[in-house]
Amino acid sequence: MYAGLRDIKRFTIAATDGDIGVSKDFLFDDRAWTVRYMYADTNKWLPLGEKVLISPVSLRSIDTEDEKIHVALSKQQVKDSPSIDEHKTVSREYEELYFQYFGYGYYWIGPGAWGEYAHPTELADGPKVPENDTLEKISEDAKANHLRSIDELQGYEISARNGNFGQIYDVILDTNNWEIPLIVIDTHQILPGGKKVLIAPKHIDSINWLEKNVSSHLTVEVIKHCPEYEPELLNDSAYQQKVKQQLLAL
Repeated sequence: MYAGLRDIKRFTIAATDGDIGVSKDFLFDDRAWTVRYMYADTNKWLPLGEKVLISPVSLRSIDTEDEKIHVALSKQQVKDSPSIDEHKTVSREYEELYFQYFGYGYYWIGPGAWGEYAHPTELADGPKVPENDTLEKISEDAKANHLRSIDELQGYEISARNGNFGQIYDVILDTNNWEIPLIVIDTHQILPGGKKVLIAPKHIDSINWLEKNVSSHLTVEVIKHCPEYEPELLNDSAYQQKVKQQLLAL
């Protein structure tokens, strides 16, 4: 299923024995364009509103009608998980601690977005890394994560080869593998009415997080002919095929 993260961001995260909180933000890998974690706002449950990270490895289902994300974790498991506040940032060292706590296989060991697997949930029961196979034995490239906030990315200006053509309005999540296949661009700068169009991550060359800017090799003229974003058709197979063909032609 495809879903805009603007919509999912308000969904309730439900553990096996009660609600944890509301999804507040998402952390994605800006190299693999894959969502690695959900940030849960726990103000109604945990004192002081501690930051809680939930990995899609624990996902059970997403209910768009009830606006709930169901995970295969108990509230106590979440409460006792490694505190992100103590580590300040989600480093690879923190991730190793986090994945060891839940007993997950490491997604950063293997060729794909989820290591040896196509879907994050397979890591819940996948082969575990031996205790002596620590970060010292993992390649330098695998040690470095590239996790960034989706909330921060939304609103960034996009620079084309011949001028700015809009802002990032939303990103589309494939809830099957938690990868980001599409990016929604607000083109109000170049098109009347601010029509929203779709591009793919492959059309983005780089992200400058300091200057809050995204660079693309597409031109303003090409962007004007990108597929229009129609959220009500997002999971229509004919629409998906049309969008795919149009983007392949760019």
